[in-house]
Amino acid sequence: MVRIIYVPTKELTPAQNLRIVELQRECFSHVSRTEIEECFIAEGFGRILASRDTTIIGQTELFEREVLFERRRILLGGIGGVCVTASERHQGVGGDMAKRGLAILKRRGCHIACLSANLKEHPDGGLYHRLGFRLMGRRISFEDVHGRQRYDSDEMFIPVCSKEIYAMVMNSGKTFHMGRGNW
Repeated sequence: MVRIIYVPTKELTPAQNLRIVELQRECFSHVSRTEIEECFIAEGFGRILASRDTTIIGQTELFEREVLFERRRILLGGIGGVCVTASERHQGVGGDMAKRGLAILKRRGCHIACLSANLKEHPDGGLYHRLGFRLMGRRISFEDVHGRQRYDSDEMFIPVCSKEIYAMVMNSGKTFHMGRGNW
């Protein structure tokens, strides 16, 4: 049986942190070290960990930040780096972690949530589309570690606590700026 738990970032044990790094290497070896160091600099507030017996088999990080868009303050939640070890994939673990993450973002009052999807393998967003996330349909922007503006087009969004803000963000023609660092 797989157990899904939430752990605040500051409460992660050294063993949990080590396993998270191992999982990230396994799942994201296709992402360059430079891109990770320059773009994925946002700091999360917690992790969702999936374990079978005593072994962590999956993880994802949770984020939140306030952004200003179309003169409205938006509490943006994020789910980043969903990763499940190869032998445990396609069994619902990633979906269960994402659902647990969305529940936590809802308790924290996030208006909307976003994540970056692998659209090469799943053009519609795959698992995330089935959970209710939708592709923005235009680029988002964020600042990298050097303060340069970068763009991405694989972002998916879902309403969490505000369908009105979700509709405003999704239907706008303006670039949605996420702030410092992507997740």
